[in-house]
Amino acid sequence: MTIKQIIGFLEPKNQNLPFTEIRHDFKDIPVVMVPVVEEKEKELRKKFPFLKEKVSGKKGEKKEAAHNSQIFYFVGIGKEKEMNSRNMRRFFGSAYLSASANKPKTIGLFCPPEWTKEAALGVDVAALDPAMLKPDYKKEKTPEVVLVHPDYKTKKAPAVKAMKLGQAIAEGKNLMRILGTIPPNILSPQIYADIITQLAKKWKVKCMRVPQAQLKKYGLINAVSAGSRHHSELLVLTIHPKKGKTKKATAMIGKGLCYDSGGLQGKQQYMKFMKEDMAGSASVLGTVRTIMKAGLEVRQTTHFVIGLAESMMGSQAMRADDVYTAGDGQTVEIIHTDAEGRLVLADCICYMKNNFKNTDHFYTIATLTGSCIIALGEHYTGIVCNDKELGCEAMEIGKEVGEYMHVGPWDMDYDDNNSPNASMANLGENDREAGWIKAGMFLYRFVPKAKKEEDQAKFSHFDIAASIDMKEQGKSWRRKGFSSGIGVGLLSGLLTR
Repeated sequence: MTIKQIIGFLEPKNQNLPFTEIRHDFKDIPVVMVPVVEEKEKELRKKFPFLKEKVSGKKGEKKEAAHNSQIFYFVGIGKEKEMNSRNMRRFFGSAYLSASANKPKTIGLFCPPEWTKEAALGVDVAALDPAMLKPDYKKEKTPEVVLVHPDYKTKKAPAVKAMKLGQAIAEGKNLMRILGTIPPNILSPQIYADIITQLAKKWKVKCMRVPQAQLKKYGLINAVSAGSRHHSELLVLTIHPKKGKTKKATAMIGKGLCYDSGGLQGKQQYMKFMKEDMAGSASVLGTVRTIMKAGLEVRQTTHFVIGLAESMMGSQAMRADDVYTAGDGQTVEIIHTDAEGRLVLADCICYMKNNFKNTDHFYTIATLTGSCIIALGEHYTGIVCNDKELGCEAMEIGKEVGEYMHVGPWDMDYDDNNSPNASMANLGENDREAGWIKAGMFLYRFVPKAKKEEDQAKFSHFDIAASIDMKEQGKSWRRKGFSSGIGVGLLSGLLTR
């Protein structure tokens, strides 16, 4: 698989996604899926007078009705108050996959205008097929999708704009999901860096690939790759608001472990899915794509920072007891070689504060800790944040885009990343307890500190280890073989509000 082929996979035109349009009628649509809300049967029968059977709208209920050579499926989705962005997106994804099983020419999805973004997003995420990566993959005609509702009066309606936004978010998510599936023997840090630079050029986004001579003084990120034949990479993509460069800037930093063996101390049976340990970096890249595709405007100058490394078990690999020097001069004692992602992110923070001193917001995103999986399960992303308002905003945006967040406590008593012979250790003294919070506290040690509290940089870490679905198990609303693509919707909203 070449760089050209991988970049080709990332193009929506090569992903065999359905053509989607908006209409106000059901004419000539062979299969129509209709979401039914509980206690709305009277309204439903006004819209579909041919419906004879009782439909309650309870979750899981599915009734079928034939009309004018068309088949209508009425699917219960539960109470109206439970209809949020996540549930809507999941419904339309499931409805598309269910309806496309018999390969009709066109699928109709009954969709109120206010659900249009979620419908378009859900369809394009569901439609992405991992078989596209196989050398013998043959494209088949994908059913077209029509979003149908009587209120779609014109193609200039706001719903069209909402549909395009949903598709742009899906494009960023799918880019992230495809990159996470590329085998690690192909997607090395150097190949990945080459892909990023070529994509940035294509998207007309400024991209700087830090020269190896400059990267040498960043001992943490280089220590992670010391056992690999591939050296580390650090890239910075920059987007300005339409009015131009701002006085203050945001750093959005993604962890890119192209493969994580756990180092000398290893991961044992958990090594299988570690090709996806670069998901944080891919979510950052997917966010760049969504912002550019949708024409969204960042709040302030934003630097998208991607740190790439490969943690292996070579003779030069870092060891427990080693001490390495970060890019800001602080030293870190290695307690466990599998706590490597935070080392990459820490040096990315150091690079930003050394070279972009006007940065006042530092965000990091990574599949960072198993502790977060234990704490939150697979449904929520963990947030460690030094600003209450920022944490609340992230949770609110997460709800709006269907990517649910949970903010952990911000209490410096958790920070026990201490070492008797270095500035700090890469694990807390009792890391089994709230390890995901302590990992965030470790990163905060590298964020520049201000003399006045009101001038302190805002910091937020997003741990997607639980919510990414690294095992690519799939759901009824997305195919098995790809991750969830979590983070793109959140970051796109957070950076452009």
